[in-house]
Amino acid sequence: MTLPDPAASRAVLIGVDKYAVLDRLPAVTNNLRGMEELLTGPGSWGLDPKHCAVLRDPESPVKVFDAVHAAGKEATDALFVYFAGHGLPSPQLSLFLGLPNSHLGRLYDSVDYDQLRSLIQECPARRRVVVLDCCYGGMAMHGRMGLELPLADLTCIEGTYLMTASAAEKTAMAPEGEDYTAFTGELLKAAAEGVPDGPELLDMGALFTHVRRELRAKGRPVPQQWAGELGQHIALSRNRWTPVPGPEAKAYATALREAAARAGGDVEQLLGDPSLVRRYLRGQSVAPREFVVALSAHGVVLPQAALTRLHTLRRTAQRTAPDTQTQILYWQEEVKLLGSRLAQAGDYSHTIEGELTAARERVRQLDTKVRVLQGQVERLREEKPTRAEAVVEAAVAVSVGEPRGRHRQGGPAGPGSPAVETGTGPKPGRSMGCGGASALLATLALVYLTIVGIDSVGSVTLVYDSGRRPALVGGAVASNDGPAGPQHMWEVVGSVESVFRPDGDAAVDRLLGGLTVSVPKGCADRTVHWRITVDGESVDEGSLTGKREHRVTVDLAQRGVPGKVGFRAWWDGGGSCESFGLVLGSPRLSKSFDLIAW
Repeated sequence: MTLPDPAASRAVLIGVDKYAVLDRLPAVTNNLRGMEELLTGPGSWGLDPKHCAVLRDPESPVKVFDAVHAAGKEATDALFVYFAGHGLPSPQLSLFLGLPNSHLGRLYDSVDYDQLRSLIQECPARRRVVVLDCCYGGMAMHGRMGLELPLADLTCIEGTYLMTASAAEKTAMAPEGEDYTAFTGELLKAAAEGVPDGPELLDMGALFTHVRRELRAKGRPVPQQWAGELGQHIALSRNRWTPVPGPEAKAYATALREAAARAGGDVEQLLGDPSLVRRYLRGQSVAPREFVVALSAHGVVLPQAALTRLHTLRRTAQRTAPDTQTQILYWQEEVKLLGSRLAQAGDYSHTIEGELTAARERVRQLDTKVRVLQGQVERLREEKPTRAEAVVEAAVAVSVGEPRGRHRQGGPAGPGSPAVETGTGPKPGRSMGCGGASALLATLALVYLTIVGIDSVGSVTLVYDSGRRPALVGGAVASNDGPAGPQHMWEVVGSVESVFRPDGDAAVDRLLGGLTVSVPKGCADRTVHWRITVDGESVDEGSLTGKREHRVTVDLAQRGVPGKVGFRAWWDGGGSCESFGLVLGSPRLSKSFDLIAW
């Protein structure tokens, strides 16, 4: 963006302060003088005075049209048209620019803006600016040249820009006692004093934003704008605002200069706008993050520590800047940093959540294992006295079966020795000797090992095949006194189904194993259902309720070796009864053996 070429640009300034019928506007004379000084001054377009036509109180619309037509024919770079005076609305809601003899009953003595717009559109200049300081100026935006408010029809070249002092239904303001009208006064003030933290060249868009903000703060009519073909980027003057740098901005600017000097780079040649870079180095503006990042691409290569220090100083300068625009840059970056940290925290929380879920699952499995082991311990405690009594009874039975007339072990034989009493059993109170008990226990152990060995030879373990995979608890004695085997455990929320297959092809005719069901405390009234299937057909099922732990012995006759054995369990849980534990103990297939009595 550059200022227009003075030799190829023209301006027409029209002002009416003396009206025959309408109220006079004495401030308009000052408006014309101020606008002329702006456009012909060195800080603006720098027009030759003869290229800036000033029409004070033109008597007829023809004079206005002739002046605009002549300027439009000569201008090839930029055309500027300004009007200050009364604006008059027609019954058709068109805008007329009031001349000295104009009033609502004599609109033909006014400048029809539609005709004026046509002349401006015919101008070959690539940049055209129209500024209307009048009542109902927003009506100029209705029609082909523009729409109200939006910046529309943006293309790749600069084009037309329209700024009005008021909206289509509003009146402008000429405050008494002030040198200029409200709108033109703010426009000239912005050009003379500059726009804080505005661009090096003040374009029409930046001026509009500043003037609109100032007028709104004072409770005055706010201006309107329309831009076509990037017309808002037409530059009017240089920005004369020179801020006083604060200590943070000074420290940042000093660090920039020192870093460039150490690296041997010419910082003022960076980023294509030396005047803007000079403002950065003087601390008049805070160099943005992109400027620091671009240093390395322009020969200023800094160590990481120095680069980090620059960014720290930059953020401090932005945070403490007097203007809102620079502070917004700081907070935008802060939001990005916080977003990045939150994303990292989210990833960490997801990781922790996954670990906690796995840990909770392990705790549930361990809880089930503990309940199973507690049940086994209680069972062993219950069975121990029973087994001891069985051993004693077996020993007594063997003692009773000794041959008649046989001497007791350790007793003398011969005359004088007591004869062995005959009968079908020992007398009350008589006990068996230690040697007989040892022989009995050895015999029982041999019989037990023989039975277990026979059962083991004809046993085929069931292994997991499909469905929900169980957790292996470890070896345990099956509930129906079979050999040791694995225990498969599930933590069941609603239901579970798993399928097992034989791990071998021995001839078998029995399905053996045991089911242990454990429910949480307070859930004994819930019903747990179970079902066993062989090759898809149900062979056994049942329901368990009324206590916290249930045991089911599985001993089912089979006609042959099954291909698949399924175990399914489900319950009516819910509420505080979230899940129950299920253990399948030593599932296997076995062969039946008939033992002949000895």
